[in-house]
Amino acid sequence: MLLVVLPFLPELVILLTSLFAGLSGCRPASDAGCPIGNSAAEIIRHALDAGFVVGSRFGDGLAVLWLAACCWLITLGWARLWSRLLLAFAVSLVCAFVPYFGPMLSISHLVNPKCSPNEGGVGDCIVYGGDVGGVAHQVVGLGWRILEGAPIAIGIFVVYAVVAVVTDLRARRQALRSPADSLDRPPA
Repeated sequence: MLLVVLPFLPELVILLTSLFAGLSGCRPASDAGCPIGNSAAEIIRHALDAGFVVGSRFGDGLAVLWLAACCWLITLGWARLWSRLLLAFAVSLVCAFVPYFGPMLSISHLVNPKCSPNEGGVGDCIVYGGDVGGVAHQVVGLGWRILEGAPIAIGIFVVYAVVAVVTDLRARRQALRSPADSLDRPPA
């Protein structure tokens, strides 16, 4: 489970920072800084940087390694074929969409008159009194990386499904042969 959640920690940090900022009375459109840690804006900016790196690297092929590791752990942890396939499909769907849209969606509630992230990088993005503009604009453009990442994730699932089904069929066939083989042998 942790292996699946790990790439999405930056989005979780952004959401939790926003929650704590709201609970302490800070507003996203405020010019005053919000004193959570160093500042809420700085925490969000660093988390957006990390989310952008994750999304970029998943599109560059990290998804192959990540999903292969997840599928291997699923195979080790679940005995039934249908449960392994269902989990692998769910993880593949998550990895096909969340790395590219997660950072953008995690700041969508922070959009205000002083912060309107866009692909063109036009304008500042002031949130909780600090500028997160450059990276906020970058994560909006990250959505296009789904054209590279989603086929990788779905392809890994298809390969896993074929290997899992073939392996399961061979194991069943071998199990059916074993009792027959034992009947042919003379008693010891």
